[in-house]
Amino acid sequence: GATRAKLFDAVRELSAAGEDISVSSVAKAAGVGRATFYTHFSGIDDLALHLQETTFHALALAALVEIAQGGDALAQSQRALIAHYGAYRPLYAATFSVAAPRGVESRVAALMREEILAHIRLLIDIPAGIDPELAATYIAHAAMGLIASWVVGDVETEPERLAVHLIDLMPAWMSGPIALPPEIAADERDEEYPK
Repeated sequence: GATRAKLFDAVRELSAAGEDISVSSVAKAAGVGRATFYTHFSGIDDLALHLQETTFHALALAALVEIAQGGDALAQSQRALIAHYGAYRPLYAATFSVAAPRGVESRVAALMREEILAHIRLLIDIPAGIDPELAATYIAHAAMGLIASWVVGDVETEPERLAVHLIDLMPAWMSGPIALPPEIAADERDEEYPK
């Protein structure tokens, strides 16, 4: 609803300003109390997880549209993914830096895995011996490991260079032809990519 939108807008504004992200700073920037924040999210990591889930879904839909229009969906989606993490870097740095086994990074990779698995299941030619679930898990965790390392500053590179590496490291068969779902029209999409 409207309150969640205010909280997401506040995170976007704080991130753009390079401000630290905390429950207090987000609530204050959104013009709501901490209790209201906690009505919607259990903490900053939960807010970040919801934002990423929305983003992954929007990127997957945009990739299908890009494919239907004959574009380079892999390059477009990887650039959009890095742009998203770059725009929200303070938020994700706060969540990825928490040392917890199978923590936020792993939960985010699990969300990413679902969208990758859905894509793999649409591929017309999957190489013999490739298990879609294992491949999706591997790709998601490898990509999130690299993105998280970049977000927290363990890897220093420009966003475009990072996106290009993600594209180049992706198995070539992932860019193969797919059987587009009938509900995906070449000239329309139901959702806009979150800004």
